[in-house]
Amino acid sequence: MRRISFIFALVFAALAVIPQSHAQFRKANRALDRGEYEEAMSLAQELQTDKPDDHRTWDLLARIHSAKASQADMEEYLGHVEEMAAAYRKVIELEPDEASEVISRLQIFYMQTFNSGITEFNHAQAVEDDDSLQAEHFQNSARHFQATSIAFPDSSGSYVNWAYALLGAGDSDAAIEPLEMALEYGGPDVELYNFLARIYLTSELAEKAVPLLEKATAEFPDNAELQNYLLNAYSETGQDDRALETYTEAVANNPENAIYRYNYGSLLLQAERFDEAIEELRVATMLDESYVDAYYNLGAAYINKANAVQQQISDLDDDMRLRRDELTQEEEDGILADIDILAAERKGLYQESIGPLEDARKYAEMEEGRSVDAICAALFQAYAQTDQVEKAESVQECAGM
Repeated sequence: MRRISFIFALVFAALAVIPQSHAQFRKANRALDRGEYEEAMSLAQELQTDKPDDHRTWDLLARIHSAKASQADMEEYLGHVEEMAAAYRKVIELEPDEASEVISRLQIFYMQTFNSGITEFNHAQAVEDDDSLQAEHFQNSARHFQATSIAFPDSSGSYVNWAYALLGAGDSDAAIEPLEMALEYGGPDVELYNFLARIYLTSELAEKAVPLLEKATAEFPDNAELQNYLLNAYSETGQDDRALETYTEAVANNPENAIYRYNYGSLLLQAERFDEAIEELRVATMLDESYVDAYYNLGAAYINKANAVQQQISDLDDDMRLRRDELTQEEEDGILADIDILAAERKGLYQESIGPLEDARKYAEMEEGRSVDAICAALFQAYAQTDQVEKAESVQECAGM
């Protein structure tokens, strides 16, 4: 009997010996359950040092960082979220069978955090007469949406809402990253392209705007705002030749596209290729009979050509005055005849500008909030140069004179 009792005693003693790491793991979990996060973290880090390839330790670290994130201020919040996500990725790397459980936990985190972002965004929108508090709510909202992007980096919705929250806070430069990521993961989106292009162009990043807008306008060829941003981007980066080349090809491939015609005509106008500009802009107004900007630029093309003719007149007159002593009467009469021809051409060009400018004014006045000041100023000049005094006087007020 003694022998048998002794054997049982040894067995019981052996069963009572528990590995130190298991005991420490349980201790860390108990500390986490009690909310003693620093104690739990200290124990987990010791376990990580001893057994860096134990997936349970990484799972413990992930849960601790998740808990600490829920209690941290917003400055430390994202750091814990990043550590949590990295630890969970390590769990899957070390133990692929745990992937389903890890993804389930991250999904719960994502939904709860996304809802927190929405709540903060709504709080921001509800704030009145306190810009500082409103910006704080928007920034908190942005951090929550950023956190969801850390949990699931391929979720375009996270980036979109993160960007909108930052824009609400007035932090447009910070919104660049989430806008870029939203387009990368979510695909083409007119509104996102417009936001990002606007920020690039107002933040001295026009070089980045060019490839973005070339891609955007290829995907949305009928979007006038994107087309205008592309023209601005070309202009700001000194790529006028490239702009002309781009729209020459665009018009050739899409001759019925009024926006392409308008942009090409406007570029030709800027290059002082007036006759070509007039033709493209005239076609643009035929394709879209209420295209205010096309009518206005068409009128401007006639006026600018008239001004160029006026410069020719001035040059001839100046040259004649300088050489009057050496010119014969016949030569002087010839120069004066040329000046008269040019003067008639100039007046004819001003007359040609009136029709499209009047159409521009008519259609502009149909658009709510559309200013007609510049159109009326151009009309005043055209009326005055064609001796239509009453009509010139009739547009003085709307021209702001």
